[in-house]
Amino acid sequence: MTTSYVKVLIHVNDALDEDTSRPLLTCLREVPGVTQVSFDPKQEHLVVVQYQPDTTSSKKLLDGVVKRGHQAQLIGL
Repeated sequence: MTTSYVKVLIHVNDALDEDTSRPLLTCLREVPGVTQVSFDPKQEHLVVVQYQPDTTSSKKLLDGVVKRGHQAQLIGL
């Protein structure tokens, strides 16, 4: 059986830095099915999340970001 992965780009309206991104990235990493979370401070509005679509969804990931107080949108890859 092959496991499939999906990557999604989340655009956060507020600029993130190392300190403000840390709690958000930790929250995303704790979502079951998430296999990788990437953030580059040079691209302060963008977070890339890789996940298993049979375990979670992009909507759940976005909802987690919004629940942490951020305004954000999904951008597919």
